Order: sequence, then C-alpha cells, then structure tokens
Amino acid sequence: MRVHHLILYNHNPMLSSFVKRTVLSITLLVMLVEARGNEPYTLAPDSSNFVIASLVTATASDVIYSSMGHCALRLQCPTASLDYCFSLEMEARPGDYVKFFSGEMKAAVVAVPTGEFLNAYREEGRGVTEHELNLTHHEKQQLWRLLDEELVKPPHLTFNFLNTNCVMMSMVMIEQCLIDEHIDFGTMPAVMQSDNGDLIRYHSQDSPWAQFLYITLSGAACDDHYETEYRLSPQMIVEVLQGARIVSDSTSRPVFSALPTTLIAPTRLPKATTITPTLLFLFLLIVTIAITVAEKMGHWEKAAKILDIFLFAFQTLAGIVLIYTSTVANLFGSHWNWYLIPFNPLPLLLWLCFHRAKWFKYAFLIYGIVLVLFIIYTPFSSQLDLSHQLLTAILAVRAFSHAVPSRK
Repeated sequence: MRVHHLILYNHNPMLSSFVKRTVLSITLLVMLVEARGNEPYTLAPDSSNFVIASLVTATASDVIYSSMGHCALRLQCPTASLDYCFSLEMEARPGDYVKFFSGEMKAAVVAVPTGEFLNAYREEGRGVTEHELNLTHHEKQQLWRLLDEELVKPPHLTFNFLNTNCVMMSMVMIEQCLIDEHIDFGTMPAVMQSDNGDLIRYHSQDSPWAQFLYITLSGAACDDHYETEYRLSPQMIVEVLQGARIVSDSTSRPVFSALPTTLIAPTRLPKATTITPTLLFLFLLIVTIAITVAEKMGHWEKAAKILDIFLFAFQTLAGIVLIYTSTVANLFGSHWNWYLIPFNPLPLLLWLCFHRAKWFKYAFLIYGIVLVLFIIYTPFSSQLDLSHQLLTAILAVRAFSHAVPSRK
C-alpha cells in the first residue's frame, strides 16, 4: 500500500483535467472502430487483445505505509498508444501526515502513465511484477469504463488500512467488470481462514515494527473475519488469484492468463530489523525489575522516580492516541481496543491527585492485579501478543511497586 504517489502526481495536469481524464474512454471507443486498420500492432480476429488488463504488484519498502507493498491495475490499448496504471492514492500535501494518521485522508483512483508509475518504484529500488488478467474483450472494456468513472470523481473514499486500500480497489474493480461471471477463489491459503489479527501478522511478518503498530491500532477488529476482498495484501492477492477461477454457469477459466512478468527487478531490499519490539521490551522489563528491586532495598530511588515519570507519560500519551483511534479516527476503523486497559491516562491522574492518600497503594495494587489478569487473557484475543504484554508487564511491576513500601 502506498501513499506518496499522489503527492508526486497531484499537480499533474493530466490528473486534474476533466478532459484528459475522460479522453481515455473516448479514445478507447474511437480506436475500437479503427483498430483493424492499424498495422504496428496485430489485433486478434476476435479483438481480444485490443485491451490488455493486468494486475501490477510492487514489493515492500522501509516506509511503514508501504511495508506490505502496493498494487494497481494496468490497462493498455496498444493500437491507441494508451498505457496507464490505475492506482488508489491519497490527495496528500506536505504536512498532511497528521491528517493521514488520524484517518481523515481522502483517497481516489488516479491514472498514471505506466512509464512514470514504474520510474517512481525504480528510483526506490522496489520490484514490480505484472499478472495479465484473463478477462473477455467486453469485460476489459467494462473495467476501463469503471475506472474512468472513478477518475472523474473527487477524492471520496476515506483511506483505511483494513478495508479501503489499494488491494480492495483492485479486487472490487475486477469483480465488478465481470459479465454474468464471478470469481471462485477455490482453496485459499490456510492463513486466509484465520482472523484479522493473525492475518495482519502474516502480511507484516517482515516488518516487526510496522506489525506492532498495525496490531496496536487495529483494536478488536483483530478478532473479526472480513470478506476476502478486504483481507488481502498486495502479495497475498497474487497467491489467492493464482488458484482462483472466473466461472459462469457453463465456463471456467483461470483468473491469470499468463505467467507473471517482471517489469522491474528489485535492487534494494527492506532493511532487516535487528532490534524487534519483543527484544526491546524484554530488555526494558529486565531493567524495570532491576530498578524496582533496588528501590525496594533502599537504593536507586531517583532512578525509580525517573522511570515512573517516563512510564506515566508514555502510558498517558498511548492512551490518548488509542482513545482517539477507537472513537474518532478511521485509519483502522473505530473499534474497542483492548490496549486501553493497560494504556490510559487514569494511572497518571490517580498518582497526581491522590498519591498522598492512605488508600493510594491499594488502588495500585488492584491495578497491578488487573494488568496481570490482562496478560493472562492474551490467548483469548488475536489483538494481544507477546511484545505488547511485555510492555504491560513493565507497567504491572511499577504498579506493584507503588503498593509495596520500600525498605528504609
């Protein structure tokens, strides 16, 4: 999935001009009549190759919003010298990243000349592969018409990592162009039978920090099972469609009509992550335990206080973000988020207002027990995993510390 293409192309007159958008369809219809008289390109007797439709996928990058790659639809009309990649992009400007992460970014389908589309990936060292779609002549015309209709619309889709993204757009357009046919996905990879949480982990397995962010913000949606079209990544869509077929009452054919073609070979692979969230938080847990034990023995009180300030600030900030994403933002959907139990502003407010009260230690004792129960609950929700529970354990250690007096 990719965000910054539209930043590059947003001011391109070809994308902003209504005339140049609609000329794709007009030219396509005119050239259909004249195609048979064109010599440079050999048209099949049934005109089946008048339009060539393909699914194009790009490899992942180090940027978090491209950590799963990107996909688009490529449509070519060789007789008319038309060749465009239709991609779901966001109408972003420099400085709009806050708007993006708050789930307020609008997206729309844009048409980018394939040469320009590929050059952007070539500059990043990312690979691009093409899979020709096995559509009929009329279905390819219908696909082009549907995409042209999207082009003339202003950005009207709210981008959402879970269900409004480049993969969803590609799949929905392919399915909608079919005439009296549908896609039979057949036997899909086993991971497609799992819930959203395990599927997100599978899609992001090569990017641990991106995975940590996706799981953190997805909330209880991790426990859901969305429809196939909304659960695919740019790489998974290829794996699924390779085993799928386009079927009608009397016919059946593969979705892809040929072997994949490498348009750009990757020259730069995403950097391997040495320090994963699990390793980092395990280290911090060990440090927290060491500081807490020393504090209880009458030492390192200052270090313990600094640690508490840091944890309270982190816990409060994380809680505010999760409350916002769970109730307002649309980037991952508005879902109850289990991490609001360990990550919320209440412990800081409790400490600021009542840390001198006699019952203060009992409040933190109860909160520590809640955090332990939360860790035990891990197997029952796909949102909960080891890296997050190590963070929860850090908070639990400090909660119990406030409930147990230090040795003087």
